[in-house]
Amino acid sequence: MSKRSLAWTAAVALIAAIVSTLALDRGIAEAVRHSGIESAAIVVKLREILDFFTGSSLTRDYGSIGQVLLGATLVVIGALWLLARRTSYTARALIFTGLVQIGTIEASSMLKGMFGRLRPFQLIERGDWSHIWFAGGNSFPSGHVAFFGGLFLPLAYLYPKYRIPLLAVPVFIAFARVDENMHFLSDVLGSIALACIVTLIAAVLFARWIRPAASAKS
Repeated sequence: MSKRSLAWTAAVALIAAIVSTLALDRGIAEAVRHSGIESAAIVVKLREILDFFTGSSLTRDYGSIGQVLLGATLVVIGALWLLARRTSYTARALIFTGLVQIGTIEASSMLKGMFGRLRPFQLIERGDWSHIWFAGGNSFPSGHVAFFGGLFLPLAYLYPKYRIPLLAVPVFIAFARVDENMHFLSDVLGSIALACIVTLIAAVLFARWIRPAASAKS
């Protein structure tokens, strides 16, 4: 995934998020509620498995520390590896990925506090759609998608050969959060755009230090 692809994806996701906010979010949320497949068992189970193996579930138990634990671990492992082997591409990739994930998660948390958007299930249960934004909620942008997008987008940038399976993970997480009515479509699109922007910024800043590889090099 090139810098150009990251920029285009961010732009398209942002535009789509705006369109969804204005015209699609409520309709999709209500359609999911009445579809009979809201929180489909297989979707929830697979999302929970991904949460467990990536440490995303630690957010519920340890808050902000749990959010950045994986990213910080990647940075520490990468730094130690780099001290032992200064030419290691994998070590640099770990540091790059960890920093991008931490940056994406922190930016997402800041935006959540700014916008205070209520989650779709909350609005559906209340039956009152008059107050959606700046209402003390934490729906926009999606923290889950920020976590997984911040993890897999930099990997897709560094290892373009494997970009399709890597990108499939955050795309699935985005679908799962909409299916669970925990997020609006614009919430997950906003996080995808955010992850692309942070990855792009890091790619520019670290351009001389690490570049995409056709395949992983240890």
